[in-house]
Amino acid sequence: MKKYFPYASLTVAIVISFLLWDFIKFPYDNENTIIGEYSVKKFNPLNDTVRGIFFIFFPLLIYTLVQLRFNRDQYIINKKILDTDYPNFYTSQNINLISIILILFVIIEFFSLNYLNFISNIDVHHEGTYLSAPINYLFKDGLWLATHFDYGLIGNNINLIFSNYVGEISIGQNRFIKTFLILINKILIILLCRKIIINTKEFKNKNLVFFIFSFVCISLADFNENVNPFHPRIFIFLIFFLFLIEILTSDKKKFSSIIVGLFSSFSAIFYFDIGVYINAIIIISLIFLIYLKKYENLIFALSGLVLSWVIFYIFLPKEEIIEFFYQYNFIINISDYLLGIEFPKPFSDGATRHTKALLLIIFTGIFLFNFLFSKDVKENSSSKLILLFLFISSIIFFKSGLMRSDNPHIKYTSGIYTLIFLFFTIFFIYRKIKSNKFFIKVEKLFLDKKKIIILIISVFFIYNFKNHNNNLNNIGNIFDPNKNFYALTKVPDKKFLDKRYIEFLNSFKKISNKDKCVQSFTDDNAIPYFLKKPTCTQFYVNAHIVNGWTENKFINQLKLSRPVHIIYSSQINWFKNRNNAPNAKKFILENYSLFKKIHSWEIYKLKN
Repeated sequence: MKKYFPYASLTVAIVISFLLWDFIKFPYDNENTIIGEYSVKKFNPLNDTVRGIFFIFFPLLIYTLVQLRFNRDQYIINKKILDTDYPNFYTSQNINLISIILILFVIIEFFSLNYLNFISNIDVHHEGTYLSAPINYLFKDGLWLATHFDYGLIGNNINLIFSNYVGEISIGQNRFIKTFLILINKILIILLCRKIIINTKEFKNKNLVFFIFSFVCISLADFNENVNPFHPRIFIFLIFFLFLIEILTSDKKKFSSIIVGLFSSFSAIFYFDIGVYINAIIIISLIFLIYLKKYENLIFALSGLVLSWVIFYIFLPKEEIIEFFYQYNFIINISDYLLGIEFPKPFSDGATRHTKALLLIIFTGIFLFNFLFSKDVKENSSSKLILLFLFISSIIFFKSGLMRSDNPHIKYTSGIYTLIFLFFTIFFIYRKIKSNKFFIKVEKLFLDKKKIIILIISVFFIYNFKNHNNNLNNIGNIFDPNKNFYALTKVPDKKFLDKRYIEFLNSFKKISNKDKCVQSFTDDNAIPYFLKKPTCTQFYVNAHIVNGWTENKFINQLKLSRPVHIIYSSQINWFKNRNNAPNAKKFILENYSLFKKIHSWEIYKLKN
């Protein structure tokens, strides 16, 4: 009976967490001036974070305490859990062959995509942030001083970086790059799965397990889905984590340690949010290196961290550095109030995906506890550290899901913990069936190279035939840039625009042909790109003009540039309608008047 007590207590703890959900409430900051869902509900952003953390870790804590109270003899709770080195039966190098074959197949899958399926109306708000930022860079003198970035300097200018290789910036190029980054994610997932399986002692013949695990995990990064558990931007973290594994699991890794430290500034320059998460993981890793007594790795990681910021300070002007930290501080402080959506109470109406996410993290945590501490699981420290830090990372990244808790954000923060959950599912199933005669026969098939190749090719073709979004007929065109997925980069922009948008652009180009810059006061972020003109202020994202933060900056820059025309309203006015920039709105209405309306677009002209 004792073995059931922990699971009964876990259930009770989840019920208690559910009942206490509404009681976890912090006072609202009445000095907040940012209008959003939180301000309307007088809701403190800390509520979602603390509620989520409590809902996850209170049941895990209760489960752990009850296990140790009734089944203490089954667990090892001391430092030795991270010092164990059991023999690792790595019996075949075929895992390297499988890795190469899987990577080749995801590359073939990428180029055999039917690019016509990716031609649809542009999302001018989100895609516009990637299209207009490079225009500012090309026409303005400066980095952060020229543009108030949405995701980050390199992240928002990634199209510019790729333009030397895939042609000039366009909507098709932007979608090609987004899909290409998913390809990079798939390759990195294969390498991560390889690292996990190689370091797991339990799997004596690792080939079959690695193939199943990798094949399932790479499906989490889907070329044809707009929202992925492994979204395009997470490739930075995956690269970072592969280096982090090296310094956590091995001694005297000088190069990898320095690279991990360099990610401190590099990730922050790339993406604001992912930079915060990676730096949090770096800090935790440094503490663990002290705990693990890997002092050489610690010293070199710290050296890389210091070096990364020294380079940053040496090569950038003082004004740019100040503006970088200003924008970083702005994004960190306003994002919750500006973008936040209250995380629904688990098990309530409309909270199905949210509840599943929390429960999946809890179950993953239980698997991890048993993997780390159970005497019955004789695993090496390397596999334990990899899974432990993946779990820590998944909790840190889930902050985005707790903050903006719509379904897309819940989904795209789910990749890391889903991967861990899949591993533990395979791990504990393997322990149950590894002595099964049929399973042993299947395992043996993956010891022969020819059989491996035949089996993987068969699985690949079956998968593609069942997946109607992949077009195997295009495989023959893989080396023809006019027919394969690369052709998407050559599709004219007008193919992504509806008739009304084209009419507006044609009319506004004629109206503003003498204007050297363009300023939009709407949430259509793509307009500067279409006009091929820089913005008249730093702000190409209207949402970042916020009272008490950046509003006066915007007004002062608008006074200096004095554009003749301003696009005051458009088909998208989400953030504008919140009226987070009342003084900027007042300044425009006092100095500009309605000049022309083209469908939903209102063009204002400077008064004489």
